[in-house]
Amino acid sequence: MLPAGIAPDAVSLKEAPKGWALSTTDDGYTVGGTALTAGTDAEHSITVRQLPDAKSLAFKTIETYSDGKVSRWIEVPSNGQKVENPAPVLELKAAAPGAKAIAPSPSPTPSASTPSPAASTPATESSPSAQPESKKSSGSNTGLLVGLIAAALVAVAGATVWWTRRNRSRA
Repeated sequence: MLPAGIAPDAVSLKEAPKGWALSTTDDGYTVGGTALTAGTDAEHSITVRQLPDAKSLAFKTIETYSDGKVSRWIEVPSNGQKVENPAPVLELKAAAPGAKAIAPSPSPTPSASTPSPAASTPATESSPSAQPESKKSSGSNTGLLVGLIAAALVAVAGATVWWTRRNRSRA
């Protein structure tokens, strides 16, 4: 499930295993494709057209494996609580001075159900989403802001993989 303020059509796939594609759902997206060999990490990164004005964003994640195992990373800690299956959280900072919002600004999306981002699941391949928009803006730091956002999303994906490996080693 995408955080409030990010519409599924504002997300595009930046990087994923070969043959994998992104498809949108009512409240999020799914990434999947051909099965990976055992032990191969299914890392992916996305680009978000514009982030909402928030202090942090929780990306609730469900991983579905080819053997039917499901890992749910959907718990959002509050007040310093520790939770067993934390959702990856992206901490945001204020936009760079001079940064301009993309019109229209993102609208919150209702949260009905949680999508199933695939980890090692064979899935029917859907058509890849359109390439992310690239716009040059003279005199603003939009490119820097987009780069920082992309780096933060990659960090969220890496943290998810780290938590998955950590919990597998405990089992």
